[in-house]
Amino acid sequence: MASSFEIAGSVGSAGSALRAANQQFHQVQFYQTDSFLVRSVAEFSASSLNAGGAAVLLATEAHRGPILEELGRMGVPSHAVLKRCFALDAAETLAAFMIDGYPDSNRFFAVVGDILMRAGESAPSDLAPVSAFGEMVAILWAEGKREAAVQLEQLWNDLCRSRSFSLLCAYPLTAFSRDEDRHFFSRVCGEHTSVVPAEGFTVLAGEDEKSRQIAEMQQKAQALESEILARALAEEKLKRSYAELESTVEERTQALRRLSLHVLKLQDAERRRVARELHDSLGQEFVGLRMNLDMARRSPHRPELWEQCDQVLERCITEVRTLSYLLHPPMIEDVGFLSAAEWYIQDFTRRSGTQVSFEVAEKVGAVPNSAKLVLFRILQESLVNMHRHAHATCGRVRVSRDGENIILEISDNGVGIPPEKLARFNQTGAGMGVGLTGIWERVRDLGGKAELTASSQGTFIRISVPFSNRRRKPAAPRFSS
Repeated sequence: MASSFEIAGSVGSAGSALRAANQQFHQVQFYQTDSFLVRSVAEFSASSLNAGGAAVLLATEAHRGPILEELGRMGVPSHAVLKRCFALDAAETLAAFMIDGYPDSNRFFAVVGDILMRAGESAPSDLAPVSAFGEMVAILWAEGKREAAVQLEQLWNDLCRSRSFSLLCAYPLTAFSRDEDRHFFSRVCGEHTSVVPAEGFTVLAGEDEKSRQIAEMQQKAQALESEILARALAEEKLKRSYAELESTVEERTQALRRLSLHVLKLQDAERRRVARELHDSLGQEFVGLRMNLDMARRSPHRPELWEQCDQVLERCITEVRTLSYLLHPPMIEDVGFLSAAEWYIQDFTRRSGTQVSFEVAEKVGAVPNSAKLVLFRILQESLVNMHRHAHATCGRVRVSRDGENIILEISDNGVGIPPEKLARFNQTGAGMGVGLTGIWERVRDLGGKAELTASSQGTFIRISVPFSNRRRKPAAPRFSS
């Protein structure tokens, strides 16, 4: 068998590359389209069948039927195809001699040798040509088993030395679409006596060095085309990502503007509320106290006037203390979060009529200073939402510990949150008012996690913050419906 590359034919077709019907060679055909491969293989097989010989087609399911149909269109007698054309499935034949991902030489010679023997026996003469087309190497290549494909090519060469037949192998040019495929591409070409470039090139017989260069140039062009396409796709993906990022930034900017405006409005509303509380409650109490004191000065001998003064003064002290606790509970610094939370929940139940239970798990321990006020504000905001927006009749607050984290869980039996509104808040951080956004920002500042689950049966909030005062990397919020 010749060791140098040879190429023959007119337009890169394996069928027209046959020099003599009974000449033995091992040829490789590269192709870009299935239709070209089908015509090329049909021409190659028809040369043997029309000369009274046999043809073996070890083709994939996608190619086997079209090749047989093409033989009929080329005028090959149907009896020749039925009796002397052996069309087998390439994948099934390949599996018969593969062991641990590589072709076994003994099994290969037994399986493929038997097929070639039966093909030769079908021909009327021992001198009749036998041609074989195989796609098994292409299957291995597509599976990424490139070394196994080269080994199979070598086994075909060994079989050619003991049996007389002409062999055509085929690879899609797209299988060599990367620049690093160049080395294996050269090895594949080196295992064949002739190379047929893919469609589109006209090559003169005997120009074996040119044929090799053409095939290599086609591989390089295919690799370059694939790289250009990959870069174009990457650039398009980058553009889409940039556009999405711009859109997200714009949405977050708008949400931040709305949030800032809402905060200012809330500040004004809170100031008005405090002023109204001072005027309507404390103001009236102080006016009454002043009137009682005037009466007591004029009639100091009447003890009931002094007693009324004491009662009014006590109510004033209570109102001031309540207002102070609502704005910033001083007891949180003295007795801690748990006691302050219990006091606030009891006071909230008394004022709103919403029954809220409070539970503290064992071994919670002292809440760190960095988390005291944050957890208390979250509790305040959650209970206010429970009363004003959820219209709940009862709720539950539970404090526990999970490893190095303190857990605050708040649930109610209210109307919940619509899924679409919750989904929007999850995506943009907007659409739920400043309350929930403030909750997450407070938790995020501590390196904790916030989880919100809502349905028509109620709302559940789970806050987890670390005991350590050290700031952690903020975690992404998790909201679900």
